[in-house]
Amino acid sequence: MDLEVYKKQLALEAATFTHINHADTIIAEVYKVVMPDKKPFILKICPRIDDYHREVLFLRQLKGCIPVPEIIATIEPSSSYFGAILMEYVKGELLKDENWSNDLAFEIGVALAHLHNNQTDGYGDLTKPKALVREPNLYFNEKFQEELDECKGHLPENLIEKCNMYLDNYQNLLANVDGPCIVHRDFRPGNMIIWHGSLQGIIDWAGARSGFAEQDFCAIEHFKRAPHSKYKQVFLEGYSSIRPLPNYQLIMPLLQLGRALAVIGYTFKSKTWNNSNSSLYTVNRQFLDSFNFLANSIQ
Repeated sequence: MDLEVYKKQLALEAATFTHINHADTIIAEVYKVVMPDKKPFILKICPRIDDYHREVLFLRQLKGCIPVPEIIATIEPSSSYFGAILMEYVKGELLKDENWSNDLAFEIGVALAHLHNNQTDGYGDLTKPKALVREPNLYFNEKFQEELDECKGHLPENLIEKCNMYLDNYQNLLANVDGPCIVHRDFRPGNMIIWHGSLQGIIDWAGARSGFAEQDFCAIEHFKRAPHSKYKQVFLEGYSSIRPLPNYQLIMPLLQLGRALAVIGYTFKSKTWNNSNSSLYTVNRQFLDSFNFLANSIQ
């Protein structure tokens, strides 16, 4: 990737660029940018146009609602280069197991509840408001089928059929979801920045949508990164102090199924399933294989 384009357009020729590479970054290119006066920024380059527009939309809309980085400048995507966002550098580190405390768990629960209090007019991609739908099942089913289509040619046909069968059998669970509202859809420790035991920023809004609140409990449950049981209850109490807690456990298997298909479809399509993203792929493929037994029970 040619950084010179971004350096010139953002007047960053004198800055030092350091590529940020960690397991939670699988699509965008992210750099720490340090100016000669030592002031740091973050530059996020988005290969996918829709990701760029969503990131910009939600960072702007959520400013003052929950802790998110402030946008300094943007470069619109073109036929010559990817869209990019120069944003505030949020001091801290990604949330690790040893960082959890009662105060932090409560604070994160409160932040998620404030996010879900942003009600919307329909389900879907808020950068395309005319395409929003009123019915949650239409929104969820469309995305589910996209995820299944990405997996075709890779997953066994009988497994794909069972995924469709499970969706059909549990379609009724979508009737009473908590939405429409803004959801992050990847609300997990790898997207939370912590400093001195406090939540400083929630990052990576490229996948956010207008959806239903239960979706943001899925990322934590599915990747087994929920806080230790003694903190999880405090996290839920923090959420409940702002708004009613949705009955997310009921729909969790269906949400986890969609989540696993999304990861497998992406890693297969990007040809990273057996190299750079092999561990991520393996976790989700193991989930699908175990889910296969669950699907057998509904025949």
